[in-house]
Amino acid sequence: MKDLLFRWLKIYEEEARLFIWSAFLLFFINVSQSLLNNYAETAFLKRFGVEYLPFMTAINAIVTFILLGVFGGKLTRFRSDRVVTGSLVVSAGLIGVMRFIVPFELSLIYPILYLLKTQFVVLMAFVFWNLANDLFSTRQSKRLFPLITTGGILGAILGSFATPLLISFTQADNLLLIVPSLIILGAFCSLKLTKAFPGTLLREEPTTAEKKSTMLDELRKVGPMIKTSTLAQVLLVLTLVPNIVIPIINYQFNFVVDQTFATEKGMISFFSYFRGAQNTISLIISLFVGRIYGRFGLPVALMFHPANYLIAFAAYMFQFNIFSAVYADTSVNVLRKTVNA
Repeated sequence: MKDLLFRWLKIYEEEARLFIWSAFLLFFINVSQSLLNNYAETAFLKRFGVEYLPFMTAINAIVTFILLGVFGGKLTRFRSDRVVTGSLVVSAGLIGVMRFIVPFELSLIYPILYLLKTQFVVLMAFVFWNLANDLFSTRQSKRLFPLITTGGILGAILGSFATPLLISFTQADNLLLIVPSLIILGAFCSLKLTKAFPGTLLREEPTTAEKKSTMLDELRKVGPMIKTSTLAQVLLVLTLVPNIVIPIINYQFNFVVDQTFATEKGMISFFSYFRGAQNTISLIISLFVGRIYGRFGLPVALMFHPANYLIAFAAYMFQFNIFSAVYADTSVNVLRKTVNA
């Protein structure tokens, strides 16, 4: 049965262990991200205020720039599997500590928690796919990355739909203890990957004589790369333009949700079921992404995402309510996760 499944998925025996532990790793990362995102976003909107969301977006952008710059330097000096494991353990510790600070009713804890959940999502995507890039060749990635992404989407679906069930048995604040437990399971998967890691792909540990590059050193390399690489220029634009528009879409969506749901329980339940359904749609579409690329080609497929922004903003312009918000957020995030990413 296992052999039949692997043949159907086009997974070869020598790469099976790497694929399985990579998929499980992304699965646990996404389960924990979904639970944390539902809780942190609800707590911020209801206990701190939706009007502060634009400030958090700006702060998150600055922190992300610094954090990814620091980790970009780390990845040139340390094995990527160890960076993933260390990031997971530190994240689990920080989130767990938050549970014991919440009872003190410090209002600033909620912006910090919102910042932490955003950086966890960004950082883990960054270090995980860097690890996957070391694990698999370009030829393997075309076959296996969509399948690994499917495992991650399944985790996001489970985490979303499980949120209301968990808060029916315990306080919503206790999610800050459940999430670290799931993150530690992800760290265990990362350790298993270390054992299955092909020796030819491991980064060599730097010797003490090697000069350590700083974030500024890494940034200095970016300019010449952009000037000489057309691919780098295209990818820069494809990343920059959506990241200008996405905060506007997100603010509109959260503003409408905050106005629609008066209680924390109603809001976190909406987020849970809505994102669970959204990820289910993403899972279905992800099964056909390869055919979309083959039918339309990568350049045309990449245009689906920016073209949809015109429809989303038009929906808000004609009817600013929860129905427009649901369409805009669903279409934008589904296309971004499945086709554009």
